[in-house]
Amino acid sequence: MGYKRIIRKIAKFILASQPESFVQVNVGQIQSGSILRGKRIVITGGGSGLGHAMAKKFIFEGADVVISGRNEAKLKKAAEELGLRCQYIVADVCDVEHSADFLDQAKQALGGIDCLVSNAGVSLHEGNYQNVTVEGFDRQFDTKFRAGYFLGKAFLEMKTKESSDNAELLYISSETGDQVYDIPYGMTNAALNSAVGAFSRRVYKNGIRVNAIAPGVTLTDMTKEYAEANDGNMYRDCASGRTFLPEEVAEVACFLLSDASKCISGEIIHCNAGNHLKTFWNE
Repeated sequence: MGYKRIIRKIAKFILASQPESFVQVNVGQIQSGSILRGKRIVITGGGSGLGHAMAKKFIFEGADVVISGRNEAKLKKAAEELGLRCQYIVADVCDVEHSADFLDQAKQALGGIDCLVSNAGVSLHEGNYQNVTVEGFDRQFDTKFRAGYFLGKAFLEMKTKESSDNAELLYISSETGDQVYDIPYGMTNAALNSAVGAFSRRVYKNGIRVNAIAPGVTLTDMTKEYAEANDGNMYRDCASGRTFLPEEVAEVACFLLSDASKCISGEIIHCNAGNHLKTFWNE
């Protein structure tokens, strides 16, 4: 065998054994009180309920936060309660034509955006399809899915353009997204859950993570018509046996926005003690 042929074989072997790209992984670890230090986070629907609870937790863990909504009085009160690391922007998420403008405004306020939490939504509690109206259907889809989709799209495009290697998009979905529903609220969350997985597949290699939290019935303004804690009793007649607190869900959201969860993307994390699951002995 000639020297040239030997050299060609060696070169071919070396080239074939080289990886297509080099990936380095740094393990993130949690240190309480600084889990989100340096993070700049935008939360839609942040004036009350779960949005407010998340803002409070994020700030405690070192983040700077912008909360948004349509009610300025509610936002102003919440921002005053949350302190100097919280700012607010009056905005309607349904105005999807200006989603990018809203993010630009938040970016200027914070000096940049690392995380977007798409939390705004509405449920009209129709019970079944017979009570659903066209107006109610459109309102729920516009607020939860259409607005969340286009705001998320604008965020992903912004972070891709910035060549960001550490950004998070977190949707607040619901356990109803994994159950069969004939009313709009459940269907909006099912659609949202599908988008989460697809978005993640598109952008994870660019350093952007996309996840969703799917709470069970949680004590907020949205559920006050049918869920309450009487004298501290959290019992509820369902598979989990109880309702949940916004602060519990906020803890999970904090973890998902932290660097400790970098290996999690495209997931729907249920915060309902498995209430959406059905076993063979269930009726």
